[in-house]
Amino acid sequence: MRSVRRWIGAATVPLLVVAGGLALTGTASASPDTGSVIAPSGSDTDVTFEADGTTFHGSLRTPDGETEGAALLIPGSGMSDRNGNQPPVWMADTLLRVADSLAAQGIASLRFDKIGAGATGLGTYTPETIGEYGFTDQVDHAEAAAKLLSERTGFTTDDLLVLGHSEGGLTTLVLAQRGIGDGYGLLQPLPMRYLDLLRGQLENAANSGRLGEAETEVIRTELPRTIESIRTTGTVPEGQNPLLGQLGLNAANAKFLAEADKLYPPELAASLPADTPVLLTCSDKDLNISCAQIDPLRAALEHTDLQFGHFTKANHSLEELGPLPASAVDGPALLPVSFEFATAINGWAAQRGQ
Repeated sequence: MRSVRRWIGAATVPLLVVAGGLALTGTASASPDTGSVIAPSGSDTDVTFEADGTTFHGSLRTPDGETEGAALLIPGSGMSDRNGNQPPVWMADTLLRVADSLAAQGIASLRFDKIGAGATGLGTYTPETIGEYGFTDQVDHAEAAAKLLSERTGFTTDDLLVLGHSEGGLTTLVLAQRGIGDGYGLLQPLPMRYLDLLRGQLENAANSGRLGEAETEVIRTELPRTIESIRTTGTVPEGQNPLLGQLGLNAANAKFLAEADKLYPPELAASLPADTPVLLTCSDKDLNISCAQIDPLRAALEHTDLQFGHFTKANHSLEELGPLPASAVDGPALLPVSFEFATAINGWAAQRGQ
């Protein structure tokens, strides 16, 4: 079976993969009074929706009290389920925790299992045809989810909040281009062209000594040809070194990567209407996406009502590392939610739920 999806937010991370703004730095205390914790809130109902012949499965979170708004939650890359996990090797409950935070402020939310994940599974695809699945299909599926959320809550699709984690941030920005949403959460988002980020991650792994000599040589000599082929033709080149296929640059992913790579997140962000509420986050301990890489995206959002969370102790999945260094072993362990992120999302959700 070919690998279905393996990149920046995925568990294959041996490499890993503001005008009006509020900058959040440092680590908040653990006291609930500071908003630095996220507690379970609301209740889930299993839901389904149809898109491209596939039945998607998800959870509709309903607040305990009156519903003041609704939000669509978009998972990151890889075969991520509705909670933002890839069991059993990547467990963080990132989106489950976001749903809890929103529900506490009266905001209903929908999260769903992507193609290849959870109860949705491969849908109409097979291991032999998964290469036909593209990034545009992923956005179409998220749009179908937004329509279901609208039907179930009574809020129009252009009155929803949309929050995406990692690769889901790019999906979020494209949904905005389609007129879906009026407030957006970009949580540790993809900040540049997809293949440029993937190239940087692989080159960093090679330059840091985390790969063997043979693997490092492949990255340095073969990677440019593969990226150029995917970028220009949507296919991997003939005679590609098998190592690059194992790292996700393969026929199963080529169409998806080529379509996503055509999009430049700062350009999409710059086209958002002025004063649009946006939550943007990054962390110094995120081994997948650095705060320096986020800077152009942040600059492109200066015209929006931006709340920027620059964290110092959260990993890519927005878990609390405290004084510990970030490492590839963070993924399998379900760590506490980042205090900094909890403060940021709770505050932003409170403003949206008013």
